[in-house]
Formats: sequence, structure tokens, C-alpha cells
Amino acid sequence: MNSPEYSQGPENKDYWVALVLAVVLLAAYVRTLAPDILYGDSAEFQTLAYTFGITHSTGYPTYLLLGRLIGFLPIYSPAWRISLLSAVNAAITVGGIYLLARYFTRSRVGAVLGGVALGISYTFWSQAVIAEVYTSGTAFIVLITLLLFHWQSEQEKPNRFLLVAALLAGIGFGVHASVWLLALPAIALVLWTLWWRQASRSEWLRALAASVAGTVMGLAIFVIAFFVSDRLNPPTSFIRTTLEPSRVFWNLQPSDFDSSFKVLKMTVISAQWGDAEFSGRNSSLGKDVKEFTDRLTGLEFPPMVVLVALAGGVVMLATQPIRGLFHPVAFLASLFFILNYQVDDKFVFYLSLYIPLAVAAGTGMGFALERIHHYLEAVPDRRYQMLYLLPALFFATLVIQPVAAIRWHALQAGVANFVTEDYPFPAKNLKEPRLVAQMRLASVDPNAVFVLDWRDLYSTAYIAQVERGLNNILFFEAMPRGNDGRMASTLVTQLENYLKEGRPVFAEKIYPGLEQKFRLLPVAGNLYKMMLRK
Repeated sequence: MNSPEYSQGPENKDYWVALVLAVVLLAAYVRTLAPDILYGDSAEFQTLAYTFGITHSTGYPTYLLLGRLIGFLPIYSPAWRISLLSAVNAAITVGGIYLLARYFTRSRVGAVLGGVALGISYTFWSQAVIAEVYTSGTAFIVLITLLLFHWQSEQEKPNRFLLVAALLAGIGFGVHASVWLLALPAIALVLWTLWWRQASRSEWLRALAASVAGTVMGLAIFVIAFFVSDRLNPPTSFIRTTLEPSRVFWNLQPSDFDSSFKVLKMTVISAQWGDAEFSGRNSSLGKDVKEFTDRLTGLEFPPMVVLVALAGGVVMLATQPIRGLFHPVAFLASLFFILNYQVDDKFVFYLSLYIPLAVAAGTGMGFALERIHHYLEAVPDRRYQMLYLLPALFFATLVIQPVAAIRWHALQAGVANFVTEDYPFPAKNLKEPRLVAQMRLASVDPNAVFVLDWRDLYSTAYIAQVERGLNNILFFEAMPRGNDGRMASTLVTQLENYLKEGRPVFAEKIYPGLEQKFRLLPVAGNLYKMMLRK
């Protein structure tokens, strides 16, 4: 049985085109990169990349290792370097989109525009300029897909690409869980390809052995990195700031923190967020689908680009059924899990869905440009071949024009000022997180204890522990997700003990559950100093 795939794919020249495209987008992201410490999850990553420890679920140990590596660069601030990791991975993603599109179209212009469509989209750019895991996740997804496609095309020792793809998948679990949403379509691609080729028994065994070996090695790296981070267990670890002190909210016992295996289980399964998946609370599939499509066509991509992507999907299926089916299966499998994940910032999880859409858009535009180029080549008068520029400019305008003025203004200003979600990234006042943290740390004892909201917790911890080396200052999240409307009784008891030891304790607010046992006096830094009631 012959394979329906034809041999088209990236040529040597295409890797240079992908590199140039990636560098151009990287320059744009670096120009608008968050210059300093941020809020929330971003500040957590900027802190733990240097102190290590476990982050919120799923721990992200291999992401932190990547962050620590880029953190050795002797440029700008340590916080800036962790945001730079997002920009680098975003650029890798865009270059990878180009290479993936080249498997389905001979038009380099169309493939480039597919990468650009994703690269300048709202959420993708907004995540490329802050310390976050999402562009790292998309980079892993794109690289794994490229390796799988290359395995299909390679004639000599192809299973090495399968081994590396599986290795990246295993490691990728410590980068972002969206990488593992690729598992089902990846397995289907491998099995279908082997069946279609009527592979021999030995070929099946070698391919499956490479897949299993790579996955096991990748997961081993993830687990080892997790165990090392857990054993270090610095004061900034999420285990010590949130999970253990407020364990009563999730029915956890002190014994649940006895071993790294138990911590791994509660972090991966997510004691705090596990109930958000398939919870059915305050959700409607129809409503969620509408919100996704409204955001897709109203904020992320021009509606015409989405229509071109639909046409491109048809072309992909018609010309290369195996590879062409991989992308819609990946899209639908990821969409199923994401729509059933009920969190406030669900929109950032959509980024993995935009990868097949961008590839399909590049394919659709490339298909049209191929046909026009083929027609013009048949015209004897070469001057008519210049007419090719018109449709190329049309598609470029279709992709770029709707956001050109906004993105150009951001480049001129040197800040992604089009971002409206200021929870991690206060674009209108980039110095705010540092100023707030410095105000809180002014004139405090080196053994102080802080009880803060999640948004401010790690920006303050970063200044204290990464920049000033004040490792004895402790930080606790006051009201983590899952709270019952009051501060956890376990945390209250812990704070009582610190006060009895003579340590100063400060709270950001008068949280429910504090006034019964503590007197709270306003002090400098918009804080309250806590004292035991007599």
C-alpha cells in the first residue's frame, strides 16, 4: 500500500527563512518585553527560576530549569531574563509554524504569513512579553509535530526523530500540560503511518520502542527535576507559601507532605485546581464555544483569515490525509479539554489551538498563491508574472492591516500597551510591582512574615529573596483558591506561633478570620501589623 503523502516538506533554504522570521518576531517581542518584575504567576516564575522550589500545579520543574539557564545571561535584570524565555519560545513557535505549513504548501509567502498571523495575534504577543509558560508550551508542541512529520519523511534511521519527539513530550509535561494534549493525535499519527506503510514486525517494534524509550526518558527528567526542586524546598516554594499552610481547604494532612512522591501526586493531579476540570459548574458547552469563537474572530485573527484557514484545512486533508488529519484531531482533542476547564483565564489555554489554525491559514493562502503563480508561469510575457505581487500583498494586508497600527504603536512605545489584562502585566505603569514591593519591604525586620494576596505575593518575594538575599522573610498566600470565605485555620495557627516566637507578622488586608485572634494596626506600606489578642 503506497503512502498518500508526497515528499514535499521544508528544504534547506526553508530553515533559513524560518530563522529570519523568528528573529524578526523576536526583535519585536524583545522591544516590547516587560522590563522588570511582574505580578501573580509571572512573578512566581521570575522568583522560583532562581530560588527553585515547586510552583503552582503542575509544578513546572523543567520550565524553571530552562528559566535558570537563560537566567545566567549577563544582561538586564534577572526578572527580565525570565520574560525573555517567553519571547524566545514565541519566536521558535512562529518559525515552526512556517516549517509546518511548508509540508502542505510550496508557497513560502503563504507559509510566512501563517506564522505572522499567529505571531502578531493578541494573546500570543501578550504572553510572549511576560514570564509565563504558554509560549514555551507552544514551542514544544510545534517542535514535537515537526519531528513527527520528519520521521514520516526520513528514509535513513527515522526512529531517532521519533525518539526525540517522545523525549520532548516527556520533558514537556514539566513545561505545560497542554503539551500532553498532543499525545492522542501523535499516537494516532504514528500507528496510522506504520499501518499504511504495511510496516514489518521489526519496523513496528523499533518505532514503538523509540516512542516508549523517549517518553520514559523525558518523564524521568521531569520527575528528577521535580524531586530536586521539592528537596530544596525554599521559603518561596508554592508548597510552603500556599498548599501546606492552607491545607485544610483541600483536606490535606501533614503526612501528605512527607515525601516527594506525595507532593508530586498532589501537584500533578492538582489538589487546588483539580476540580476545575469537568466540574460542570457555571458552564455551558454552547456558551463556552461561543466565547471561544467570538474571541477567535473578534480579537485574535481577522475573520477572513479564519475563513482562509478553514479552506486551508480542506486542502491539507485532500493533499496529505495523514498529516492533514493530525491538525484537526489535535485541535479538537485540545478544545474538548480546554472547554471543560473552568478557570477565569481560560483564554490563555487557547494558544495551543491557534497552532493548527495558523498552519491551516498559511496553507490556504499558499494554495491560492500557488495556483496564481502556476497560471502566470504559463504566460509568455514575463512582465505579467509581476502580477503575483498583487495577491501576495492582498493576503499580507489581510493578515497584518487589522492590527498594524496598534502593534506599531506598541513598538514605538517599547511596551505592549495594547494588552488590557493588567493582572500580571500593568502596562500603564510598568514600575508598579517593584514600587509596591519596595514599599512593603521598607524598614522591615529580616525575619518578618507577610500574608499577601496572590497578585502581590511573589513580586515582594522576588525583591526580598532574589535581589536582597533576605531568605528568612516568609510569605504566605492569604486566601488561596478553594477557601471557604475565611483564612485557613491551619494558617492562622501558624501565624500565632510566629508571633509567639517574636517574629513580626504583616497582613495586606484585614482578612476574614483574623480579628478574632489578632489585633491589626495600620502601618507603613499599606499593611497591617498583627498582634496577639490578650
